Amino acid sequence: MQRNLSASHLIKFSMSSHVMLEKSILLLSLQISLLGVTLGGNVLIWPMEGSHWLNVKIIIDELINKQHNVTVLVASGALYIKPTPNPSLTYEIYKVPFEKEKVEETIKKFILTWMGNKPSPSTIWRFYQEIGIALKDFHVLSREICDGVLKNQKLLEKLKKSKFDVLVSDPVFPCGDIVALKLGIPFMYSLRFSPASTVEKHCGKTPYPPSYVPAVLSELTDQMSFTDRIRNFISYHLQDYMFDTLWKEWDSYYSEALGK
Repeated sequence: MQRNLSASHLIKFSMSSHVMLEKSILLLSLQISLLGVTLGGNVLIWPMEGSHWLNVKIIIDELINKQHNVTVLVASGALYIKPTPNPSLTYEIYKVPFEKEKVEETIKKFILTWMGNKPSPSTIWRFYQEIGIALKDFHVLSREICDGVLKNQKLLEKLKKSKFDVLVSDPVFPCGDIVALKLGIPFMYSLRFSPASTVEKHCGKTPYPPSYVPAVLSELTDQMSFTDRIRNFISYHLQDYMFDTLWKEWDSYYSEALGK
C-alpha cells in the first residue's frame, strides 16, 4: 500500500514538474521574443560622402542585424548615398541647393590635390596650403548641407517626434554634433579620426606624443626615425594651425545654430 502511494506521488510529482517545465519554456520563449523588441534602438545617421559612406554602411548593416531601426539623413544632391528598400532602414531626404555633380567635383578636387602633392620635409608647407584651398570648397558644401537640416524646422520637428536614442556621425563632416544637440540626444563618431585629431586631443583629451604617435594624414607609422619624428612634430603643428584657421569660421556658425 505504501509503495503504491509512493508511486502515485512520484507520478504526480513528475507530471507537475513536466507542466512547470513547459510553462518555464513558454515563459522563456516569450521573454526571448520580446528581448529583441525591447533592446532594439532608434538610431539616426549623419553620414559622409565617398569612401566614408562605405564605412558607415557597414555599421548600418550591423545595426539592422541587431534589430535596430535606422534613419539616414540624405541630402537631395547626394552622390553615393542611394536609398534602398528595407523595413528597418529609413532615408530622410532633405533639400539642398546643389546637384550631385558638385559633390563629385569637390571630392575629385580634394583627391587630386592629395595624390598630386605627396608631402615631404621640403614640401609639407605647400602641401597643406593646397589642401587648405581644396577644403574651402568642402566647407562651402558642408554649410549648405548643414543649412538643409538646421534651417528646416519642419524636418527638425519630425526628427524630434521620432525619439531617436543616439546619433552616429562621421567625424570629418560638420554638424552631426549640432543636430544631436538640437534633438537632445547623445552622439558618437563612426571612427576615431578627425582633421588634425583635434577632437580627440582637445575634446577627448587623448594623448598624442609626436615622438610615438604618427599624425593623421602624415603617412608615417609608429616606427619612425629621428627625421620622421621631426617631420611628425611639424605635421602636428601644421595640422593644428590649418584646423584652427580653416575651421574657425565654424565657431560663429555653431554659436548661431545653438543660440550660444
